[in-house]
Amino acid sequence: MNHTNRTATRCFLGALALVCASTLLLTEAHAQRPMGRATDTTRASTMHMGNDGSSMNSEEEVAHPFFTHMGMPEGVGVYNIRLGGLVTSVEGKRDVDFAFHFETGLTKFIGFHLRNDGILDRAHTEAMFQFAAISSEDGMSGFSPIIEFEFPTHSGEDQHINTLVGFSTALSGPIAAFNQILHYNPRSDGLEGSASLVVKVASVFFPVVEVSGEVAPGDMPMYNLLGGLKFRLSKLLTLGVGLQAPLTTRRDYDWQIVFQPAFEWGMK
Repeated sequence: MNHTNRTATRCFLGALALVCASTLLLTEAHAQRPMGRATDTTRASTMHMGNDGSSMNSEEEVAHPFFTHMGMPEGVGVYNIRLGGLVTSVEGKRDVDFAFHFETGLTKFIGFHLRNDGILDRAHTEAMFQFAAISSEDGMSGFSPIIEFEFPTHSGEDQHINTLVGFSTALSGPIAAFNQILHYNPRSDGLEGSASLVVKVASVFFPVVEVSGEVAPGDMPMYNLLGGLKFRLSKLLTLGVGLQAPLTTRRDYDWQIVFQPAFEWGMK
């Protein structure tokens, strides 16, 4: 990896660390407020089981981001699927595509993700296994090594199965959640990653910011920024609308609009 890409990678990792630290300060400040009567954000919950038997209700937890993987596995028996409608502009031409991201917990410490962020355009679909190595008592924050397999789903294109390794982290509190993933592709000697910050402004209203990027030898780095809003309509359904745009001269598109219904269900 050349000097330019190494510098870009360090900047990207530094930005992730800065967002993580900011989120930690935000959640710690909230946790130190005087406790009054029980509220919706401090009530015992039921959807995500922690190591101490505690859990978090789907109506109380912070919404999932648009594209970034959750940093910790879902609870066993809990299922989440993010569906996406994408409108992308490339040099004035508009294209429509679709995306999905399914996740669940296989065991207390192993999560499974299946996703494709461009069903019509992308030649591979990702299957990822996530292993919770360090976890908070409620299971919502921690560190997880990952292994990911990208397998071909379009005929006549690249038929290789790519294997990627990396890690994800999460830092979650009652009013904000930070999630991050970084993985390495030995075949291309490239790094890809993303990070998200979701804030709970009201019980049903969630502003979202995400940054994603990739670097590889011989290529300029590529970074994208997404801003959006999510609205929780029910215990089952959350709707999101976002706008994504490139931050670098190397880019896949000029802008992209995302419409995303997300469904979560499972044993309480």
